[in-house]
Amino acid sequence: MSKIFTLFTILIFVVSFSYAQHVDLKQVIPVPYVGTSGHSSPNGTCDSLNLFAANSWDAYYYEYRGGGSVLGTNNLTATKDATIFEDANYFDVTGGNYNYITGGLIYFSFANTDVPDNLVSKDIIFKVYDDAGGLPGTLLGATTLTLGQIHQTVAAGQLTEFKFASPIMMPSSKKFYLSIDHSNLIWKHNNHDSLAIVATDNHSTKNSAFQYVDVSGVPQWFPVSDFWRSTSDSLEVTLYVFPYVSTSLSSCSVLPVSIFNFGGTIKDYSAYLNWSTANESNNKGFYVERSKDGQNFTSLGFVNGAGYSSQITNYSYVDASLKDINVSTTYYRLKQVDNDGKSSYSDVLKLDLKENARLTVYPNPAKNAATVEVNLDAASKVIMQVISRDGKIVINADKGILSTGKQLIPVNTQSLAKGSYIVRLTIGDKHFSLPLVKE
Repeated sequence: MSKIFTLFTILIFVVSFSYAQHVDLKQVIPVPYVGTSGHSSPNGTCDSLNLFAANSWDAYYYEYRGGGSVLGTNNLTATKDATIFEDANYFDVTGGNYNYITGGLIYFSFANTDVPDNLVSKDIIFKVYDDAGGLPGTLLGATTLTLGQIHQTVAAGQLTEFKFASPIMMPSSKKFYLSIDHSNLIWKHNNHDSLAIVATDNHSTKNSAFQYVDVSGVPQWFPVSDFWRSTSDSLEVTLYVFPYVSTSLSSCSVLPVSIFNFGGTIKDYSAYLNWSTANESNNKGFYVERSKDGQNFTSLGFVNGAGYSSQITNYSYVDASLKDINVSTTYYRLKQVDNDGKSSYSDVLKLDLKENARLTVYPNPAKNAATVEVNLDAASKVIMQVISRDGKIVINADKGILSTGKQLIPVNTQSLAKGSYIVRLTIGDKHFSLPLVKE
């Protein structure tokens, strides 16, 4: 299947037990995940599996027409005879030296209920299973968070972090499944609990998602690609689930700094960089580094960190010296430094001066207003949208036919809540997207 660019694209599958399922594909903001102190180097003493791979993923949640999300909510009410209890993701670390699983991060798109007491009383259980011939087998350990705790992290624009009371021993096969058990949730009558787990675009990765489903009174595990399939297609995804794994009992600790939304735009030979943190502990700040080749970096400047914070903190930096380096492509990375001298690097951000000259948004971060600047090769119909983290279109402006050359499109951000957004420009039949932060 070709890459999906539309915000609301309907996929129709037929479940293996022979009746049609209608699935709405809803895009959420793709979050560039980067390593953090203590969880940064592949095959190091402590890792967050898939965290680096997620930089190249597009983030979606899948909604079932009739009630609930395909990945997350208990009952598929329109089918009336299928109940999904758990969603799991498969991991194979046979190439590493990891011995323990200590917790992890999960990207939820929403976690809601229309019964306020359920925020406290409904538990979501995070489980680890060993591998039993390609399906989850023996339960190795578990921990819980309330629906309300997950709701708070989603509302704050953060990933949900969970930790096991004691590290779980890795199976000898080095293959395991990390599951989200949402069997306590209900979707019926006056009680609608909802939870959506973010996954990759369909077919962009090999399927590693599994579901524990009650079909006609017989609960069993299915690969998602087997359960949601038709004669012509199947749903093949990887869940945004990032387990913490370690080589020893003591090597994994609390994530000191969690960086996301590291992005940038080029305007008038200046690079406008921005990034955010979901939590900070002992964070001195960030060195901004630049490279011509993506390999050899030099430091440009330093941005002070918040130190300690459990809220989203937005940062920005302007590199005004691009005219002096005479290149068409430039690379950036962040070196995050703790007060005790420990440091870690972000992934590398590549900015193409030619491509970015076509579309820019500034200032970024923005307070009450921003401007989208676009250079049109020919007169074109232009639609500008601002999309929130949960996939909702909060601003939708049809600009009609705009003439050739530079066009400035004002964006009133005064009414937007603080946080991260995507500015999406549709020019004819082509789509362009850039991150926008409202501070």
